Amino acid sequence: MKSFSIRIRLTIWYAAVVAITIALLSCGIYLAAIWGVRRVADQELNAGINGIEAFLRHKFDINQVDNLGEELREHAALLPRNRMFRAIDQNGNLIYQPDQMAVIPNVQPSEGTTVRNLKVGSRSYRTMSRYAYAGPYPFVVQVAVDQTEYHELLTGLAWLFVFITPLAGLFAAGTGYWMGGRALRPIQEITRATNSIDANNLERRLTITGTGDELDRLSETINGMLNRIAGSYERIKQFTADASHELRTPTAVVKASAEVLLMEDSQPDAARRTLNHIVSEADYMTRVIEDLLTLARASANDNLPPSELFELSESLRALEPRILSLARRKNIQIKTDFEKDLLLLKGNQNVVERVMMILVDNAVRYTPTGGTVQVEMWRNGLRGGFRVIDDGIGIPAELQSKVFERFYRVDVVRTPGDGGSGLGLSIAKSLTEVYGGSITLASEVGKGTIFTVAFPCAEIVSEPYPHN
Repeated sequence: MKSFSIRIRLTIWYAAVVAITIALLSCGIYLAAIWGVRRVADQELNAGINGIEAFLRHKFDINQVDNLGEELREHAALLPRNRMFRAIDQNGNLIYQPDQMAVIPNVQPSEGTTVRNLKVGSRSYRTMSRYAYAGPYPFVVQVAVDQTEYHELLTGLAWLFVFITPLAGLFAAGTGYWMGGRALRPIQEITRATNSIDANNLERRLTITGTGDELDRLSETINGMLNRIAGSYERIKQFTADASHELRTPTAVVKASAEVLLMEDSQPDAARRTLNHIVSEADYMTRVIEDLLTLARASANDNLPPSELFELSESLRALEPRILSLARRKNIQIKTDFEKDLLLLKGNQNVVERVMMILVDNAVRYTPTGGTVQVEMWRNGLRGGFRVIDDGIGIPAELQSKVFERFYRVDVVRTPGDGGSGLGLSIAKSLTEVYGGSITLASEVGKGTIFTVAFPCAEIVSEPYPHN
């Protein structure tokens, strides 16, 4: 499963942290608000009960208890508007309650003080019940306060927090995505610059901003690595070129000496066979040396012909006799499809012809006797080129990524002594890419292989070639 990018992960973490922080803060504020409202209400209720108890004691002290209900009514008029109470004597008789208190259920106190939150219709109340003692008589005093407005305020506050939390998370996600983009932009630039560096431009280096931060240190580290790679690469190229140049002369001398000895009729058959083998191996070594020199030049862009416009079908028709000659050795049928409209490509004609011969030679080598090799042109939009199609042994899927490596050969056992060095496809790929082209392959074991060569087109033709 593909993981999210660092930018997306930073955004998710940032949004989650902000949302959780807002949620916890909202819960804390909401709980603190509830606690504060209840604390104030309980203080009012407790003060109310204390006031009523003091009032009852005063009445008993001055012996004015004959009209206690009316006295409590006058006392109730002095209480705040939203506070009400009821008083019940020791026999359970109601001494006093206002009309508003009648809708509130009677709550008998247990030991100490009993506090309840009650919902009556659309109104919310908080009540406190307690025994109040006046003289020798206990009274049940229940005080209530209307908290409907506070309850509505708290409900609105809760809904506000419910909406604020996801909105804050979304805002944090947008902000985090923007900030992540700004923070990771230097890394993206480093990635793009690093990806643009290959064997053809190893001299390029990453820009150092001079800030001395982690990104600058990363760029310096990459530049140091590129310096080491460039040095090693140059030494390898120089060694390849020098070794190839130095091997040319002794190889030519060995071949010439063997050919001179072969001219003597007095050579016995065994010696003649050995000399023929020496000449064959010298020819093979000469081809390998030339291929190594070509690769070295292609890697360094040294002594390569310039880019030009050329007409592909003309080049392919010029190569047809050579292609037929290659195929005749193994009795392989060649099918060509060059009779097309003009197809102008950007590249180099000599290079394209060499790539064509490498691919055809490769197809002939790996196609059994009596098989078929087809060469056709194609065009798709701004790209065009040719395909080499064979019905040979094919290439296993796990090996297809290796066929362009130097000295790699798919099946040496099944094609012994074919004279191949394993450098042809590597040369074809290197030369093609130097001129902005590409080579791709599609293959299936036992059914054959298709190599597709593509180059930029110089113009658009009226009648397109078959699509890829």
